[in-house]
Amino acid sequence: MSTPSPSLLRRYSQVYPAASAGARLPSILKQRRKAHLAALDSFALFSGVPREPGAENLWIMPALKIFQEPSVIYLTGINQPQVILALVPGRKGKTRSAATEILFVPEKNPDREFWDGVRFGYPPGPRAAKSRDVEDVRALTGIADIRPLGEFEAWFESLVKAAVRDGKTHGYAFYHQYDDQGKVRVTKTDHNYAFKQTLEREARAVKKGFEIRPCAALHYRLRLPLDADQVRDVDKAVAITNEAFKETLRELGQPAKSRIPLRDENALAAHLQYGMLRRSPYGLAFPSIVAGGRNATVLHYLKNDEPLSPRGLVLLDFGARWGTMHADISRTVPVAGKFNPLQALIYGIVLDAAKENQRNARPGETIRNLNDKVWAFLEGALEKRFFSKGGKAERAYQGKPHGVSHLMGEQEHDGDPHRLYQDDALQPGWQISNEPGLYGHFSITLGGKRYAEWIGIRIEDDLLITPRGCRNLSASIPREISEIEGLMKGRGSGDGRRG
Repeated sequence: MSTPSPSLLRRYSQVYPAASAGARLPSILKQRRKAHLAALDSFALFSGVPREPGAENLWIMPALKIFQEPSVIYLTGINQPQVILALVPGRKGKTRSAATEILFVPEKNPDREFWDGVRFGYPPGPRAAKSRDVEDVRALTGIADIRPLGEFEAWFESLVKAAVRDGKTHGYAFYHQYDDQGKVRVTKTDHNYAFKQTLEREARAVKKGFEIRPCAALHYRLRLPLDADQVRDVDKAVAITNEAFKETLRELGQPAKSRIPLRDENALAAHLQYGMLRRSPYGLAFPSIVAGGRNATVLHYLKNDEPLSPRGLVLLDFGARWGTMHADISRTVPVAGKFNPLQALIYGIVLDAAKENQRNARPGETIRNLNDKVWAFLEGALEKRFFSKGGKAERAYQGKPHGVSHLMGEQEHDGDPHRLYQDDALQPGWQISNEPGLYGHFSITLGGKRYAEWIGIRIEDDLLITPRGCRNLSASIPREISEIEGLMKGRGSGDGRRG
């Protein structure tokens, strides 16, 4: 299989985000599909999103660079709607046959490309199979058999008939259904379930009782361990996020000299996001949270439009994307450049909890156990270092306010949407977040002075599970009090400690 040229990668860059893998991506995609085929006992189908963002609700046009169904972009590299991937394992025994990969793409639409730019498509005419468009798809995906989407329905009918002749009673599709200790967990609100329903209806018209079973659990087992190129992409996303963060803190810490006064959440968010966007053509990992003062006690605060108190803290939850990989970072900093004694006390407890969780993260451990340990550690530290000194707290929760970790990969929140993975043993190559926090109204007397304020503090890093523990992929992003204060005062590089 020939590798795609740099000019071909540039031509399709937004519908084929190759990132660090570059021209090697087709061979990587081929190996991913090969691993799936080896694990299947019947055909499996993967459906891309049916439409681009904004196409369903006409008044919405979100600027999302990567919007494809993650399973499809992981197996094909294609970031556009209306594609279907078919994986058909070969038959064994006397009627042996080779495994088959087929990619269905929409018909070529020059009028649409006039408005939206180049897309993968199947042109009309008898020589379409040898056209430049189809050859481009072959070169970039590594899939030889490319067909127009309009042929899928008839082809699927013949596929089911062949499966029945081979004694099969089922095929697979990617949709979210899982067995949770005998209880079925299923997501019925996305395009994947609608695709499954359509397939099952058409299959049962051929053979009554033919099932379309979920292959999501198998897919995640193969997809979640990051390969070397994906780790490089995460490192790049983190480096971009780090530079934007340090740049923004330097500006925030010099209000008198600031070229762009960062007096409210909106201005701070704009500065931070501009720093990421100008460094990455792939955009943001997710909409940033910039929450000052009491707003930081709202976990998914997205207003980002209120003034910042110079005496308060501001919580930042942000990250850049590189290719399909993400940085997911949270930092909490003093608006005026220095933590007061209460803020430093609470911050120190959260930071120590983050370090404790990082020490505990290793293969064989589960996210549920990490949760239990880190929140117990945090509450113990709060009791010893705050409540026992006369501190009082008003919180809207007891014990733990949220999960300390989620899986990360092709999605910023990856793995099954029901989070059954919390009870799975962590594996080398898995990436998880590490994000303890404290939220509420805290008051205490320190050094003869009374302090009382609403505080929301979250510190979040991205951990890669290794054979013996974990590596903090975002260790370069400052999180120590001395690093943050020094950076805001214009001292030092602000490079965080490795860990």
